[in-house]
Amino acid sequence: MSENNITVSELLHNALRCYQGGQLRQAERHCLDIYTVAPEQPDALHLLAIIYAQDRKFPLANDYFEKAIAANPKRADFYGNYGNALWEQGCFEDAIRYCLQSLEYDSSNAGTYNILGSVLLSQNRLSEAADSFRKALAIQPRYPQALNNLGNTLQKMRKTEDAIVCYRNALALHENYPEAHNNLGMGLRQLDRIEEARAHFLRAVTLRPDFAKAKQNCTEVDPAWLEPLGGKQLYLRRYKAEDAVYLHQCYLNASFMDLYNRYIPRYQHVDDLAATLLQAYEKHPCQLKSVDWIIIQESTHKPVGVANLVDIQYQHRRAEFQIGLPDSADHARGIGLEATLLVLDYAFNRVGLNKLVTVIYGHNVSSQNNTLALGFTQESYLREQLMDKESGKFIDLFGNGMTLRDFRQNKRLSRLSKRLLGRDIVHAAVSQSAECGVLL
Repeated sequence: MSENNITVSELLHNALRCYQGGQLRQAERHCLDIYTVAPEQPDALHLLAIIYAQDRKFPLANDYFEKAIAANPKRADFYGNYGNALWEQGCFEDAIRYCLQSLEYDSSNAGTYNILGSVLLSQNRLSEAADSFRKALAIQPRYPQALNNLGNTLQKMRKTEDAIVCYRNALALHENYPEAHNNLGMGLRQLDRIEEARAHFLRAVTLRPDFAKAKQNCTEVDPAWLEPLGGKQLYLRRYKAEDAVYLHQCYLNASFMDLYNRYIPRYQHVDDLAATLLQAYEKHPCQLKSVDWIIIQESTHKPVGVANLVDIQYQHRRAEFQIGLPDSADHARGIGLEATLLVLDYAFNRVGLNKLVTVIYGHNVSSQNNTLALGFTQESYLREQLMDKESGKFIDLFGNGMTLRDFRQNKRLSRLSKRLLGRDIVHAAVSQSAECGVLL
């Protein structure tokens, strides 16, 4: 028996050494060797359970956690780690029960409070989660994970300033903590501190290149969203306060608005419109969920139309495209086509969108035909979808879409862009921000 005990002790030592060195298979083999000679050795059973939980082999993990607890029913760490594994399986109530059982045996374990808080946070039990994280930090003040988790809880409670303090404190303890950098960036973005947010998103991606959420955040706050679009006879720049007079004239043009957008408030005072435009110009598109451009004639530097990306959904990398030229004489001069090419280049090559959609009124047949000719696909026809307040009539809608794959395969857009822009936008080099978007 003493010889067996020595063998088991050595095997357990080797198993722990291998596990701590990241050699999970060797650690597993040592534990299984122990299991053959000492099937109730609790530490070997517990380590096997942890290894299988890390491998996401949860049925095996659960079996060995229960065997370890049966072998030593008062080990707090067994209950706490089992609670963590149950949380990862989505068994929230069981996870809470095991964490609480662990804390009954050892109320000084900061890690268990952190696990319990994480489970409660995932169930949106915010006040209880914050209390658990604070208890973890009372036991172990230098605990960056608990600080980060408390920050996430406070962020959900709309206490953004307090959340930012937590993230900064976590980073003071662990400078190379990608999740904390990303979360701090999200808090700063919430407070409209876009440049600071961008720096932390970029730091998160640098630390963890496969961090999909941080990549998405980088794309959302990229300066490329703000840059003007330049063609041969046109350029597009974001709305400014000085555009209020021109936009006011557009909005009062009933025949134009009948085709462009019937639901923009048409009778705003010019000064009120200018104030609205100024506020919007000072924000990043990630805050507005839209980008609005004035189309400018290069030769005269006068506005000839408007173009917009609205309802930008960053998670799905899609937006709705709108364009309008109030002077019907401009419709045959290629202005709308060149502006559309510039927006397609921007959307697919510069800011990494995957899909553009257009919504066209049913009576605007020429616009619908032009949209399809460019390579959009009609995806819907919604009969009597909207009510026009002025006429009391119902309006039909065409719904069209173009994906990145459609765009890359569009030979006509390739030819048109070479002729009108002097470059092939279909096979253009993709900007770094667009590449981040593609990888999400």
